[in-house]
Amino acid sequence: MSAKDFYQLKDKNDSLLFAALDVAVLLAPYGTALPTGLVDARGKLKELDPAFKSVGEIEKKAGVDLAPDMKTEGVEGYGSPGTRRDFISDESFDIDFTAQESRLDTMGLFYDLDTTGVVAQANSGFYAKKRRAARPREYSALLIGIDGDPGNEIYPWWIFPKVTMSKKGKQSLSETNVLTWQMTLSAKMDPTFGSLFGFGLCGPGITTDLARQINGTTAGDGKVYKFNVATGSAGTYKITVNSNKVADKIAYDATANTIQVMLRNAGAPEATVAGTVADGFTITGVTGKPTVDVTSLTGVSDAGVAEKND
Repeated sequence: MSAKDFYQLKDKNDSLLFAALDVAVLLAPYGTALPTGLVDARGKLKELDPAFKSVGEIEKKAGVDLAPDMKTEGVEGYGSPGTRRDFISDESFDIDFTAQESRLDTMGLFYDLDTTGVVAQANSGFYAKKRRAARPREYSALLIGIDGDPGNEIYPWWIFPKVTMSKKGKQSLSETNVLTWQMTLSAKMDPTFGSLFGFGLCGPGITTDLARQINGTTAGDGKVYKFNVATGSAGTYKITVNSNKVADKIAYDATANTIQVMLRNAGAPEATVAGTVADGFTITGVTGKPTVDVTSLTGVSDAGVAEKND
């Protein structure tokens, strides 16, 4: 990584701060078809298997706690400090949340009720007994968060192919509390999925530029190109970048910001222009050396486009 000072080396980037401003927890019986992706090519949410049911609103104070963990064991050598080689001996991932809504599926999960054929009815409601089973029920779980503005949503999401209930929280009955359903789900390895869990970020808010920042890559080919039209006194010129993106009729005295806007409007959203007319301009965020056509520019015969080497 090439850096001129500490702050370039640090490469702080506020655009990479994501949050889950709201979250949906969805559960389905283990064996339900799992999504291979959350959104389509346009960034719109895909339809899920109808077996996935939401637990509804989550308690705000508790939120959703995700607890991935790993344990290692190592081989020690006589005379060597520390371990010489480490092995992963255990991995786990717990999901802890408190559901607020008394949905039949949620209550059945929490109390381990036998809800086979049970349907809540007017007046009589419902009644079910706890199952007599040695093994906990197995589910598949999806956690979908949402960040960003409407139309530019970003979805952090997790998929757990197999989870079981491993812990339940207490329920408080009082005049100022509703019935809540605090539970911890623990992820299990699933041979078909081939992993303990999966994680991703997607949505229409993941623009080309943001995807590049997430990848930690430099826009375009990573090179800096320079050109100079300082002797121009009238007329216009045009710049072609990325082989076929053309910014035409650029005024002889256009500023760097104007040129940048024109290039981006021409279809090069990562193009960045710096400099002045007097000192010359630089272009980054493009692939391949740009061409600058000065045929209609008075006072300039060649813009001297070249790769800049500091």
